[in-house]
Amino acid sequence: KGEKVFRKCKACHTANKGGKHRVGPNLFSIVGRKAGSTDFKKYKGLKGSDIVWDEDSLDKWLKGPKKFLGKRTSMVFKLKKASDRADVITYLKTLK
Repeated sequence: KGEKVFRKCKACHTANKGGKHRVGPNLFSIVGRKAGSTDFKKYKGLKGSDIVWDEDSLDKWLKGPKKFLGKRTSMVFKLKKASDRADVITYLKTLK
């Protein structure tokens, strides 16, 4: 289910190993990774933050990036349904 919901994210993100960044960073192996820790050049407020992408932080981020991080992010897309967020997080956890 999460892979299907993730299709909405593919406009801005890739999720394959070694995948290129798009408008947003590649999300392969994101779960457990420190936020802003890739070579993606467009990070704003995530670079140097103490955020680690776990289930809780990903859920809050996907629910509302601006609410989670404020003006320090340009991401405006959000997943309103808790089940969609949970499915996407489950999918992201498989990308290792």
